[in-house]
Amino acid sequence: MGYELRDCREHGAFRGDSCPVCGSQGKILMTEREVDSVSRMLAAILRHSPERYGIRLDEHGWARIYSIIPAIRAERRGYGWLTPRHIEALIATDEKKRYSLDGKGYIRANYGHTIPVELDDLPSDNIPDILYYQTSAEEYEIIKEAGISPSDKTWVHLSKTYRQAYVSGLFHIDDPKIVSVDAKGLLEVTPVYRATEDIFVVMEVPAQFVSESPEEDVTLTDEEKSEIQKVKERRERRANRSMGE
Repeated sequence: MGYELRDCREHGAFRGDSCPVCGSQGKILMTEREVDSVSRMLAAILRHSPERYGIRLDEHGWARIYSIIPAIRAERRGYGWLTPRHIEALIATDEKKRYSLDGKGYIRANYGHTIPVELDDLPSDNIPDILYYQTSAEEYEIIKEAGISPSDKTWVHLSKTYRQAYVSGLFHIDDPKIVSVDAKGLLEVTPVYRATEDIFVVMEVPAQFVSESPEEDVTLTDEEKSEIQKVKERRERRANRSMGE
């Protein structure tokens, strides 16, 4: 199954070769390469360095879609066709729910920020009693004493299930160690917000709410294996370029 972004006249945007509802091929909006390119640009603008692209986010990370379109066009040669409709379709079909639209022409990243943003307007209901966090065996020894604080991000990201935490960890290390977080107890001392149905964010997790999680068998799908490999190869290329500079 392909990952092109297409539009069914009757059922709206979808990813793949045919509409999952009626089977229509629909109209192609973006190729797989274009989906990947625009997605990475959105991450750069909304999660990491908006000022580099002349974009100003409000305190909660929102930006106008109409300001983002020319920024992407300027950065990506040949993307003069890009419109808000393409961005909206991309967001609507994103399985990981990385971004939100407010219906008034604004967009933001739901999680993954490395810049300061206030996420206290995210939902804070339906928080599971237990959440999970991926780390390494070495870092776990520190976490047991000091708790969990943001490292490369400005919020601590917790997963709904052991499996989700494990797969997420594989993007960074080969053998992630998963710890359990007593979210029910944590909520008594600090807010926990629901970024998506599967990802939750919190400012920090004190050590008393962290415990070692029993190991579970996790079998990766072919799609997960491919995505993890692509991310690792991209990271290696960036590292090689940095060494050559």
